[in-house]
Amino acid sequence: MSSILVLTDLLLFITSAIAISIQVHLDRFEQQKGFHLVNNTGYRVRKYNRTTSVLDGAGDFLYDLGDEYLFTLTVAYSRLGNNQFNQYPMKVSKTKMCDLLNGAYKDIQHIIKDYSNFPQVGNERLCPLPRGHYWVKNWAPDGSWIPSVVPAGYWRFTYDVMDLKDNVVIRHVVYGHIIKGFY
Repeated sequence: MSSILVLTDLLLFITSAIAISIQVHLDRFEQQKGFHLVNNTGYRVRKYNRTTSVLDGAGDFLYDLGDEYLFTLTVAYSRLGNNQFNQYPMKVSKTKMCDLLNGAYKDIQHIIKDYSNFPQVGNERLCPLPRGHYWVKNWAPDGSWIPSVVPAGYWRFTYDVMDLKDNVVIRHVVYGHIIKGFY
């Protein structure tokens, strides 16, 4: 009986010591709409080394993006990795651009801060997103910001910018793999 308790305690100890590692492997970046407002065709996903892909390149915002635009992010998941995507319930609902910059973007700007010249939001409110030339240099997303309940697989992130009549004026799509492992 005591050997069963010892074995159970040992199994509990081992399983509690195992941590799940989450990695994000970028596949591609596309601009599908909005070439008259932004030109982000210079961004590319490229191999950094054998195991890492990075986002690299530069683009131009030709106009300021303020509260006359809405932003939304939708996420889709392909369990088998065969480009048959199903909408995932995780998303950022429509929000005005300035509210996004001073809310959600402000909370996650640290993820890309050291790899780009995108504006950093401090105590002062940033509005609108100023036009200009923005670059990203060798950014490999860190998996630490992904909740552990998100399943591994092939993912599509669609960033839409809409006018106030809900017409999509800019669309960017990022494809990537979420890989889970144990260590």
